[in-house]
Amino acid sequence: MLKVREVSFSYKGQGKNSRIPALKNVSFDLESGSFVILTGRTGSGKSTLLQLLCGLIEPESGRIDCEYGKLTSRASMIFQYPEECFFNPTVREEIEFSLKITGRNDYGRLEDILQMIGFELDGFGSRTPFSLSGGEQRLLAIASIVALDREIVLFDEPTSGLDARAVDRVRKILSSERKAGKTIIVATHWPAEFLDLATHMMNLVEGKISHFVTVSEYVSGNLHRERLEEREKYLLNYYKRFTRFPASEEELISFVRREKRC
Repeated sequence: MLKVREVSFSYKGQGKNSRIPALKNVSFDLESGSFVILTGRTGSGKSTLLQLLCGLIEPESGRIDCEYGKLTSRASMIFQYPEECFFNPTVREEIEFSLKITGRNDYGRLEDILQMIGFELDGFGSRTPFSLSGGEQRLLAIASIVALDREIVLFDEPTSGLDARAVDRVRKILSSERKAGKTIIVATHWPAEFLDLATHMMNLVEGKISHFVTVSEYVSGNLHRERLEEREKYLLNYYKRFTRFPASEEELISFVRREKRC
């Protein structure tokens, strides 16, 4: 169980005593093994909330309680810009670093992790992480975090910049983590990629939770429409029309244009 109670956080502004609020009195309970899709516009507080849940920053007020113990040793996070997180000279050593922390630094486990993201040890093991493409770096960051085997796994825009094949790999990784009983929170602008895996939907608006519901409540429309942002309303309209979510942003945009012409 993860309990968040009246958590607020702000960043230093330009003035001497200026503060820019990022989260305002956020509260929710999350059962172990839940999979939450976290949505909201840029600047709504998604990344800040993930950093608080990972223990990277401390709340200015309120508290976060975790049944597993200290957040810094029980939660791990994949950042939006993975290239900022690599500090080992090779792909192999980057993953081995995580495996050593868990005490499972064996060749078989290393190969399993690499295979999970579609990397061959002979082809990728000796390469520097900074020689990889942006998509490959994101997959490596995900693999390194999964190798830590933490109870809570937080993802900040995990599919940003990935092609369809790489997105499918990320989905399979998240599905495997869910089956293992992990608590997962994915911050994304494209919730349709994970709705079939998730248990809950949470949306932030200007640092506050506008709704936190089960996925079934979300897709069935058992949710006050005024709580939804315009994009979400069109996503649900699309689902109700076709009983599936759009496969791409372009497909959604095309649907919105048709709706507005009617």
